[in-house]
Amino acid sequence: MTNKIKELRKIVPIPMGEALQLLKSNDGDVEKCVYLFKAKSIAEICEQTGCDKKMAAQYYEEEKLDINKAISAVKNVIFDTNYVPINGLTAQKIRMVYDWFRLIGEYDLGASLNYPQLDVVIETFSLIESTKELSVLIAKAKEANSSIFEGYSDTDPLEEFVCRSQKLDNNPDFRAVYTIVSQSETVIKETLNKHLRNLVRLGLE
Repeated sequence: MTNKIKELRKIVPIPMGEALQLLKSNDGDVEKCVYLFKAKSIAEICEQTGCDKKMAAQYYEEEKLDINKAISAVKNVIFDTNYVPINGLTAQKIRMVYDWFRLIGEYDLGASLNYPQLDVVIETFSLIESTKELSVLIAKAKEANSSIFEGYSDTDPLEEFVCRSQKLDNNPDFRAVYTIVSQSETVIKETLNKHLRNLVRLGLE
């Protein structure tokens, strides 16, 4: 049975326990186990994406039986196929959002609130359903930043900058933006990428 477990696991990415259980349930028939495992994975892809079995099987094989990659690939294809441009959303605006994210990475969130195109960033997030809440919070954080640093000059003592920065850090809207960006940046960028590639494809720069 040990050799059959090794053989099965060479063909499909299956946990040891599940491989053993499959083989026991199917009289050690490796070929049947492979068929059943693939069928189960394809059914899962269909359930997660709403696609048909043919499409699920195609991408499951193309992604070398990696079910998570297959689900992601199918979702992307379905998204692109049914993509409807959002009025006012352009590739250029999304690229400005990427610039904003780069500022956060190079400096911090506080510095990014002084980004000259921050209003475009806020508008862009407001146009996408899943990031509307973030757009509202960034707008509020921008207002808080302007209020807290009103009258501040680079010639002021460092202690003054630290004091005002601490006030910004404690602002609830600023903290909310920080939490969302730190926890969901990858998901947000994936959403932006989906829109960007379709806008470029459609020539909506």
